[in-house]
Parts: sequence; structure tokens; C-alpha cells
Amino acid sequence: MNNKLFKKIGSILLTLLIAVTVFSLFPTVTKAETTNVTWSNGSLDNTLTKINEADKASIGKTTGKWYWEITIKDTWVESAVAIGITGETGTLPSSSWDRIAAYGFTPELFVKTKNTSDRIQRTNYGSKFGNKDVIGVALDLDNDKITWYKNGVSQGLSIAKPSDLAGLQVFPLIINGTTSEKTLTANFGASDFKYPIPEGFLPYQDSGTSTTPDPSTKPDPSTTPDPSTKPDPSDTDGASQPTGDRAILTVTMDNGFDKEFDLSKKELNAFIAWYDAKDAGRGASFFAIDKHNNNKGPFSNRKDYVIFNKILTFEVSEYSTK
Repeated sequence: MNNKLFKKIGSILLTLLIAVTVFSLFPTVTKAETTNVTWSNGSLDNTLTKINEADKASIGKTTGKWYWEITIKDTWVESAVAIGITGETGTLPSSSWDRIAAYGFTPELFVKTKNTSDRIQRTNYGSKFGNKDVIGVALDLDNDKITWYKNGVSQGLSIAKPSDLAGLQVFPLIINGTTSEKTLTANFGASDFKYPIPEGFLPYQDSGTSTTPDPSTKPDPSTTPDPSTKPDPSDTDGASQPTGDRAILTVTMDNGFDKEFDLSKKELNAFIAWYDAKDAGRGASFFAIDKHNNNKGPFSNRKDYVIFNKILTFEVSEYSTK
């Protein structure tokens, strides 16, 4: 009787020791570096006081896929402003509106490129926006595209091409279209976005540095189980174990329910990288996890979207037959 009790206790202690080792095998993920992007006044708030007055962000981009949001703060229902991008001209757009691509409240798309005359090209685009509306901008420099969002709803892929702007860099831009004051607040990613960031895009404030394992984080040899210590076969259920270097990720939600996923190490590291980034206030509010073989029904693919602020805790259990 005592022998069986000691064996049970030994098995429990071994399980705990293995769990510690598992967490040490998955390196800590460093958070991506960020740059403090503001308007030219050093603030995220900007009040434009006169017609055709404009401002652009303090930092431009040359490659990548970037997203930011502009919130309209105005006393009028409709706000005569335009929100978009400008090129690396060295000066802000003046009364002639230099090279730009901007979505206006009208609703229209205002485009002036290095290939056009001094006149602004106006094209129907999107819907009217005004006070308290949030305009999202998805700038895809890798594919030379730009899309605007109104309160989280895509207004459609525009005809504008960032490459048509002057210079190598592209900058976020705001323009006042009337003689009255217009106040706009930018969120380049320093805080949570109001609406989900489009898939594949990074917050504009993000430097674009990939999240990589910290090379200084290595398993502690003192936490490695003694190879001579093995569970008593009589304490196992004899079930066959899956093969491969994988892990079971168990996510406990705030409602008490568990979500369990069978993931590769690459998929697990991607989840941890997202979680760490979101914990630092960057990135999307949700993470899509492929359900792989757990694909009931006539579907080619199924994903479970895990919401960050609904996660209570998560557990990682590695397995392998090596």
C-alpha cells in the first residue's frame, strides 16, 4: 500500500518537474521595438485652424503593411477634413495640396500624384464621416495599395497608389478643408485600436522588428528530469502517445471554459509572440488558431479566434516520442 502511495507521489512530482522543463524549453519572446510616432507638434492631437492647413506624421515608411486610426473631434456633424497619405516632399501640402492621396468627408478620394497636373483628381469613394467617427488607414507599401475604414468597416480598395507620391517615404496626413478649426486625434499603435487591425498589418508605430526568441533564455539544467526517473508503468493508462515535437495549448477563458489546441512549436511560438505583443499594448485584439484535423463539417479550413481580454490563463504541455 505504501509503495503504491509513494509511486503516485513520485509520478505527480515528476509531472510537475516536466511541466517546469516544458516552459523552459520554449524561449521567452522579446517584444517588438516601437517608435514614438506623433504629428509634427510632438502630440497625437492636432487642431488645424485654417483652410488647407495640413500636417503629417513625424516618421515615414518605405516598405511594409501598416495601420493607424484617426478620430474626428468636431462640434459639427460632418467634418470637412481629409485623411490619407503624402510623400516625402520636405514640405507639407499648401494651398495647392502637394502629392497626396486622401479620403474626404464629401465622400470623395482626393488624389494628386507626380504624374498629374496641379489639379486634384476627385473620385467617389466611401461614405460621409464626421464628429466622433474613427477613420482607419491600411497602407500596404509592399503591394502599392491603400484602403480606408470608417468605424471598422472597409470602404473598399482605393485607386490610389502610394508609389505615385513624391520621394521614397510615405507619411500619414491630415488636411483641413474649411476655415473653422478641426481637431483630430491619431492612434499610431501606442494604445489599443478602436477596431480590429486588418489581417497581415502592423500598427504604424511598430518598428517592424520581428519578434524573435531571446538567445539568453535557455533551459536551466537543474530543472532537467533525471533520466533514470520514470513513471511506474502501472500508473499509466497505456494509451498510445502522438508523435512529433508538438504541444497542447490549453487556453482558459474568463467564463471558465477551456479551449484546447494541438499545435506545432512554430504555431505555439506565434501565439506566445502575439500574446506578449498584445500584453504590451500592440497588435490585434484576437488571434486565429488553426483547428487542423478537428475540422468537423464540409469545410476546407476552420479557425478559432481567441480574444485577448477574454483569456484568463493558458497552459502549454509539450509532447514528443523522440
